[in-house]
Amino acid sequence: MADSVLTVYSHIPKKPRLDGKSKSVHRRRELLLYDPYNDEYIRQYILYYYQFNKSEGFVIDWENLDYEFETRPIMDPFRIAAYSTNDEVIRGVACRAITQHNADTGSRIEFVDHVSASYRWCAGILYWVTFGAKDLASSNPEPRLYQTNVRLCGPTFCELYIFRLKPTDEEIAAVQVDPPPPLFGDDPELPTILFTVTGPGSGYMSIPEVSFTRIPAEVEPTMWSP
Repeated sequence: MADSVLTVYSHIPKKPRLDGKSKSVHRRRELLLYDPYNDEYIRQYILYYYQFNKSEGFVIDWENLDYEFETRPIMDPFRIAAYSTNDEVIRGVACRAITQHNADTGSRIEFVDHVSASYRWCAGILYWVTFGAKDLASSNPEPRLYQTNVRLCGPTFCELYIFRLKPTDEEIAAVQVDPPPPLFGDDPELPTILFTVTGPGSGYMSIPEVSFTRIPAEVEPTMWSP
């Protein structure tokens, strides 16, 4: 996508409040645990799988997802850090990624504001952040949307996996994604979920129609007793 046509934004899209102080009644509830016996969980897993793989983790419709998946949004009324607001965390992540990118490439990117973010725990924390920034080396340093996938561990470690201008909606929709691999196939106590593409994609991300079937678990789940 490096040579793609990119959209220039005269201002950065308004972002949701991230520090938990919003008085809005529209607040995200706690995410539910996975449930391989629940058809709605599988339906949402398919949606998450295609959105994640088409956008490389950056564009997820969290408002329509109720379950825990590989990543989680930083948009809840719950803080990701004990002594910082979510706004401060995401700004810090984006600025560290920019600093690393500028040092690696000699560029002059300057942070403007963040738009959205998600994360997952690993050896440190892996973040997916969409943010606005200016390229001060450009003849037209208007704010544009950038994306970074970065792993942070401690105050000094910073490893960039992606740092780019945000692809267009058309480019994201054009990304070809294989059907999900079997789910829970390595756990004999859970049913294996198999996926089959049954129709073409439609809508913003062109996510195909996918059906699923369950193969019963091989053994009964182990019951724990004190």
